Amino acid sequence: MVCKVAAVNLSPLDHYLYPPEVAWEIDQNNQKDYENLAISLNENSRVSGVILHHEYGIYGGEEGENILAFAENCTQPLLVTLHTVLPDPSPKMKLVTGKLIQRANIIVVLTENSRKILATVYPFSIGKTYVIPHGIHATNFSSTHKAKRKLKLSSYTVLSTFGLLSRGKGIEYVLTALPEVIKKFPFVKYLILGGTHPAVRRQEGEKYRSELADLVTKLGLKDHVKFYDQYLDLEHLIQFLQATDIYISTSINPNQAVSGTLSYALGTGRAVISTSFTQAKEIITPKNGRLVPIKNATALSQAIQELLKDPDQLMAMHLNAYESTRSMLWSKVAEEYSDILSQLVLPPLKLNHLKKMTDNFGLFQFAQLNKPNTDFGYTLDDNARALIVCCQLLKQKHSATNVKKLLATYLSFIECCQQEDGSFVNYIEYLSKKPTPQNSIEDLSDAQSRAILALVEVMRTEQLSQSMKDKARNIFVRSISQLNTFPHLRSKALIIKSAISAYGMLVEFQPQLKMLIEENSAALVTALMQHEQPSWYWFENELKYNNAVLSESLMAAGVFLKKKEYLDIGTRTLQFLIQETFLTQTNSYAPIGQSLWYQQNQERGYFDQQPEDPASMILALMNAYEITGQQSYKNLARQCFSWFLGNNSLHLSLYDYQTGGCYDGLHPDRVNLNQGAESLVSYLLSRLAITNITYDHSTTS
Repeated sequence: MVCKVAAVNLSPLDHYLYPPEVAWEIDQNNQKDYENLAISLNENSRVSGVILHHEYGIYGGEEGENILAFAENCTQPLLVTLHTVLPDPSPKMKLVTGKLIQRANIIVVLTENSRKILATVYPFSIGKTYVIPHGIHATNFSSTHKAKRKLKLSSYTVLSTFGLLSRGKGIEYVLTALPEVIKKFPFVKYLILGGTHPAVRRQEGEKYRSELADLVTKLGLKDHVKFYDQYLDLEHLIQFLQATDIYISTSINPNQAVSGTLSYALGTGRAVISTSFTQAKEIITPKNGRLVPIKNATALSQAIQELLKDPDQLMAMHLNAYESTRSMLWSKVAEEYSDILSQLVLPPLKLNHLKKMTDNFGLFQFAQLNKPNTDFGYTLDDNARALIVCCQLLKQKHSATNVKKLLATYLSFIECCQQEDGSFVNYIEYLSKKPTPQNSIEDLSDAQSRAILALVEVMRTEQLSQSMKDKARNIFVRSISQLNTFPHLRSKALIIKSAISAYGMLVEFQPQLKMLIEENSAALVTALMQHEQPSWYWFENELKYNNAVLSESLMAAGVFLKKKEYLDIGTRTLQFLIQETFLTQTNSYAPIGQSLWYQQNQERGYFDQQPEDPASMILALMNAYEITGQQSYKNLARQCFSWFLGNNSLHLSLYDYQTGGCYDGLHPDRVNLNQGAESLVSYLLSRLAITNITYDHSTTS
């Protein structure tokens, strides 16, 4: 991934000699600059996404509101990193931050606590917030001796603090702590590294630095404190940190979300004494340092003395600090950003593999790698899903001629599967094009109910000819006497969805359709009552496949029948399912593994993960969003879709960018490289559903 940077200048008079990575410059106080940059990026075909690092002091306007001129005009996929996250923001700050979160496709914060605050203050951030730590530079671990010799500090015990100087640093509390330290450790030297913050210098000059210098004189610390009033380049900064015995992180803001200086010090392998601000409380442990109360010079003094009196313990802290921060290397951070951004960019909608898997009769069930495996013939279930895919493609105005040809094939296949009594067979043999014996030994209700749903989709697709819709209607009407015979919960759920969708089109059958909705909904509620426990709010005593359709159908029934009870049960069971399948720590979706169903009160199975399950969840979440308007459902749908693109337990893509196919699932150690029909149509249904909530510039081929 190649990255280019847009630099923000303080004013039109500020001009800097930027490195080649900087491709654009904008004046922080000029909203038009932000708008023009957004338009430029929108029109640039080489731009696949934008990462926006947000800090309130960087952008112009009240609480940095000028950045909204960029965000609201940018149509590229947008990842926003929030460096400052406050639990009690001002009204203006909350407004600016809220608008950024709503526009962003992905939010990145630097600590777990920041994620929790966002979820509380901005509930619509739930489902699209990732935690990526502040990065650190790759350095070799070393003792302090070599760096001290280079800096002519070998005779000292070195304490240090670095960063742009401002009153929020709290340096005065460290200075006040030093006299008691020096009584016991007379060779202590405290290094204050860094120039005054440019914004502070513009407002008050060097007033704060002068106050600190006066305090040094007053406390008799001239031989023990040294100011380095300059911006240190990386090489010299690392050298000073490597010479440090104890780094002191001095923030006086308890809500400071992150400190790059703290991260750098730990990453260099240095024990840290820090005030108790947000990031420090997450990252500082007794093994790598000490936490002290904010603005408490006495506590600082005691902590410094405690660490200095035990050199062996101090060296162990240095090692622990170094080892515990290897996951924070900039290379790893960059990789995480790249992975997340790549999951934001929707792959183009390719129908190549769908066409390859379809002959003049129907869609083949299985594939050997990316080639149709004719040995297992065709299934009603796969062709019904493919029929729904074609309807959705037409509704989104994709390649009508090719899609209509495929659609006609799948509809004719469903017609071929229909029996005299209106029911359907599922398995059709390749050579004879006749039903196989497998139809008589398996329950076919799931496949039949999915065929019903597909027929209704055809009837609802305005882009189709009346003759095509009439054909679907006739097949549906012939099957209507069978629709109350399906015993399984997922079949009942699909019939609820079908009957609701068909209700407005089949006026003469409305009493029957309403009865189907009522009876099947009641059956789902009864199943819930039979199986729910305090920690298990589900319709069965196990989670299996295609789970989300149960919750989705009850939510739809609640709206249709105006029964709040059904809507509440639908949303609560969906929330239970979300809780069991979305992994908060990794911001990823983990389908129930088909190698071991998740039995109540037992360990859940994680493999074999198959694409049908995320497809079901995405559709349920999208419908939940349409019903409730809750942004979190939309965020979770996008997160769930990223499972296909590599945001999964193996970090491997299941989508084949070359063929347009989808691999058949995740094993514990590998991807199943076959690209069968169920996986393909599950991916396509998911991809089409997610198009509506993602900035999309792709085309169909």
